[in-house]
Amino acid sequence: MLTPKERICTFPPMGRKNSLVIKSFLESLDLEVVMPPKMTSETVKKGVKNCASMICYPLKTTMGAYIEALDLGANTLLAYDTRGQCRYRQYPFLHSFALTGLGYDFDMPILNPKNIVGELKKISGKSRLTILKNMYKHYKMIEENDKQTWSEDKPNIGLIGEIYVMNNEEVNLGLEEKVRGYDCNLFNTATTVNFMKEKIPIFNPLKLFKKDPMKDYKKKAKGFLNGPVGGHAEENLYNLLDLVDRGVEGAIHIAPMTCTAENCIEPYVNHICKENKIPLLRIPIDENSAERNLETRLEVFTEMIKMRKGK
Repeated sequence: MLTPKERICTFPPMGRKNSLVIKSFLESLDLEVVMPPKMTSETVKKGVKNCASMICYPLKTTMGAYIEALDLGANTLLAYDTRGQCRYRQYPFLHSFALTGLGYDFDMPILNPKNIVGELKKISGKSRLTILKNMYKHYKMIEENDKQTWSEDKPNIGLIGEIYVMNNEEVNLGLEEKVRGYDCNLFNTATTVNFMKEKIPIFNPLKLFKKDPMKDYKKKAKGFLNGPVGGHAEENLYNLLDLVDRGVEGAIHIAPMTCTAENCIEPYVNHICKENKIPLLRIPIDENSAERNLETRLEVFTEMIKMRKGK
């Protein structure tokens, strides 16, 4: 068992800005942290080589990130389990199985919404109060990073999809920056801070006592589905319905190529957009995605939306 002073921690990046906040949080608990290097084609190749060919792209990129961090000296791989129904729940076990097979020696604490403070206490040796205090401070920093506005003059394009590819610019090839570069406003419906408020009780302790502004949209979204689908399927449907009422001028649906949850809701997303005359661009992401191809599609899509808005 590693002591706090012996630990060299790492974690899969979730967008560079917020990943730096997480690094700062872990360092505030006196833990040494090694960030995985910026993702390159080599990172992806390492992940692809050690994963099943048709598994979700995020598993491949996070596998590559872990390998590169281990090569830099990391010995504690922090993993997160949402306790949801997506195959994401299997990631820590798939990572651990493959990395152990490659000969790496490491510890992999699995954090989830209920045990996060307790596990961090074991890893760092700090008190619960210290952890909560520093956690809240850094949560406010993520909240600041994730601030976004609805534009009054530029076309608003809503982004829905799988949260990891939506928020990791190294995985989505800088999609958000590119859309803004084409003089449109991108409104991300699944920011990291929204996820934390929705899924981790300590960041939204009064959730049960507050009126949910999305209640009606959630009820309507459930009407499309025969029970839980997993992933962010239901969230994407109710967020899209909210975007419709906001008057969104276009929608982008981005997801890993083989994401079961997102594939399942495709017909419903298509229907909602068609019924409300909202242009839709669907972007599947995997190791074969080309940045030039993405740029061309985004440029054509945004130009068409600007022409519609002008008319």
